[in-house]
Amino acid sequence: MGNFLIAGLTSTPAPTAVLVGVASIALFAIVGLMVGPDYDGMNAPEVKK
Repeated sequence: MGNFLIAGLTSTPAPTAVLVGVASIALFAIVGLMVGPDYDGMNAPEVKK
């Protein structure tokens, strides 16, 4: 499926579409690195014991 995504981005006639696609992939990669692998319960409220 990744091959279709890259081929679709590079085959568009509008060069801005390629830039938007690459920028969105880069944004998701940066956010994924910031959140990290242990995102489970990230927004859960703290339970007082």
